[in-house]
This record gives sequence, structure tokens and C-alpha cells, in this order.
Amino acid sequence: MERIEHGSEIIWYDQECFGDFNRDFFEIDYWREQNAIRGKAVGRNTTWFVEDEVGHKVLRHYYRGGMIGRVMEDTFLHVAESKSRAMAEFTVLAKLHRRGLPVPRPCAARMVRSNLVYRADIILTRINNARDLVAILQDTALDKGQWQAVGRTIRQFHDAGLYHADLNSHNVLLDDSGKSWLIDFDKCHFRQPGSWSRENMDRLLRSFRKEQRLHPDFNWSEQDWQALLSGYRSS
Repeated sequence: MERIEHGSEIIWYDQECFGDFNRDFFEIDYWREQNAIRGKAVGRNTTWFVEDEVGHKVLRHYYRGGMIGRVMEDTFLHVAESKSRAMAEFTVLAKLHRRGLPVPRPCAARMVRSNLVYRADIILTRINNARDLVAILQDTALDKGQWQAVGRTIRQFHDAGLYHADLNSHNVLLDDSGKSWLIDFDKCHFRQPGSWSRENMDRLLRSFRKEQRLHPDFNWSEQDWQALLSGYRSS
């Protein structure tokens, strides 16, 4: 991991992810000028998909949620460098990637300080030819074996001690080969074994039930959840 400090800006980056690293990689205008924007995902905020000489990447700016987000939209109270939102997620992802778990590879993280606050961004490799479970289940159903495979993947993360702060059906992807991936590791961390793993699974179940209420044609049932659990418990 390389480190750059330039004025109020601190950057960590993995040289293997890039040709020649450029600080401008964190600016969407740079990618626009290079005609290298390949798409975007719009939710509460916009995530950009870009392409450089090495491959496809994801550029994400950090925003606050909830009521405080209306006041401090994208600023966070200053903390130690390693505990900033981008650097902390970079660290978690780097550990998971080294262990061979199915996550996007962390490429670069940035914090920009301003008095008592900072802003943050992260660049990841893009998981190509993959969609989240919500998008998939609006089109088609998964069979029992596919649900069991999803459960086994989640169990791998829990066995590694990874607490996913937002384990929901949008953050589980399937690629076109059927491989399961987890994304969005903001505020995630490692824990010793405990009841948190059950709480994590309960959160995921609530997510499926919520999406079922929101989408009339959502191809999910409680039996699918039992299949996921059987895969989870068999690992």
C-alpha cells in the first residue's frame, strides 16, 4: 500500500490496481474528460463506474445518512487517519481480499481534511457481469442450490469474523457464473464469535421481507430463506 499526503489530502492506494496513479482519479470530471465513465448507480447517492487502462472500477463518495445527513451531507468529524471512513473500509476489504473472500478489491482511499471535519472517497475494482439480489429477484427466481450457495458465502464471512454493518439484499451480488459476492463494507469490522452473526442474518431476512412488500413480482419466499439458511449452516 502506497501513501500520499498533499496539503489537506491523504491518499492510500494499491499500485497493482493502476498504471500510473493520479490524484485526479477521485474526481469524476477527470473520468468525464477521458471519456471513461461506463455507467452509474443511483440510490441515495451516485456511485460511478469508470474504466482505466487496467480495468473497470467503482468510484464512491461518502455521504451521511439519517437526520444528520441533512446538516452534514458529506462531512465527518475529524478522526485518526486509519479510522476515517474510506481508510477503514480500505483496510477491511484488503484483509478480506487477501483471504480470498469474494469482495471488490480496494484500489484507493482518500480523506480531505478541513478544520475539524473531513470528506472521503474510495475506488474499488468493479465486479463485472453481476447484479444484486433485488434486481435479479424482480426478474426471476433462484433455485434451492443457488440459495444454499448464497448462504455458504455469507457463512465464510462470518467465520472470518466479519460483521457486515448493512447486510441486506442489495449488498449481495450474483455474477453470470452464479458466484456470490458481498459489497458495501462501510462501517464494517471484525469481531470475535458471538450473537452478532445471528443479528446480521436477521437483518438480511428483514431486508428480503421489505423488498417483497415493495415489489409485487418479487420472486422470493420464506422457503427460499430456509434454503439459504441450510447452506449457511452446512458450511
